[in-house]
Amino acid sequence: MSVNDYKKFIHFGTSSWAYEGWKGIVYFQDYAENKFKKDCLAEYAADGRFSTVGMDLFFYQPPAESLLLHYADQLPPAFKTCSKVWDQLTIYRYPNQSRYGKMKGQINPNFLNPDIFLNTVLKPYQNVFKDHTGPFIFEFQYTKAADKSTDQFCQDLDTFFSALPKDFQYSVEIRNKNFLHKSYFDMLKKHNVAHVFNQWSYMPPIGEQLKHDSLTADFTVARILTPLGMSYEASVNKFEPFDKIINPLPEMRRDVMKLVELAIKAKKIAYLLINNRAEGSAPLTIIEIQKMIEKLFAAG
Repeated sequence: MSVNDYKKFIHFGTSSWAYEGWKGIVYFQDYAENKFKKDCLAEYAADGRFSTVGMDLFFYQPPAESLLLHYADQLPPAFKTCSKVWDQLTIYRYPNQSRYGKMKGQINPNFLNPDIFLNTVLKPYQNVFKDHTGPFIFEFQYTKAADKSTDQFCQDLDTFFSALPKDFQYSVEIRNKNFLHKSYFDMLKKHNVAHVFNQWSYMPPIGEQLKHDSLTADFTVARILTPLGMSYEASVNKFEPFDKIINPLPEMRRDVMKLVELAIKAKKIAYLLINNRAEGSAPLTIIEIQKMIEKLFAAG
């Protein structure tokens, strides 16, 4: 494995990018009042440590062409982003959260509706953002066995991906460890859809996920989210303002290195997205993992 292999195949980025706590780590420019979040992507993308970025904001709302155009103006040519897909397509039963209003606890009639994806989600990317569109990430929250079996979930995904155009990349992130089954991975392979290797509170470690035949597409995606066993809320409270590493995760870093080596050996592009909630500061975690990769090169 060489440095050229690493830069050709491995793309590091953060789950999102607009954090005030990264000033002095990623951000050094002065921004006008209320302009930082809107305009700091250009400085992020100019940082040589990052060659992708997660667009988590589109989990909560469909993308607007005007916003995508604004981001496109800040990105260098061919800089690929990893966009989460609007949760109205990936929720099977609405959680009991206030933001879902009267739909709380109800079955979602738009679950994996291909027409909504094509017309509401994909079309803005096709129109104004195609040069920067990397993998779409379909994030599925934990689903009770009474709502979806593994076979039912795979059938739903099979039908859905059969209806999508093949000139975009798609990936699936699950929060049900019982879905990590041969039928799930086989279905993803059928459609050249990537399994998202996720370090998340209640999923098995990435090393365990790698024991399956889990490189299911001609690219792969990993999202390093929270320490195992720690909730989203607890990790936010522990790590804000995200300006230092507080809780190093050596097993996670070793697992990411395994994935890096496998991706390069298989000649697959890997998009590796790191969240602040993993160790305390996503950019600093990326720096530490990149140091590990450089040591691997030095060792030959």
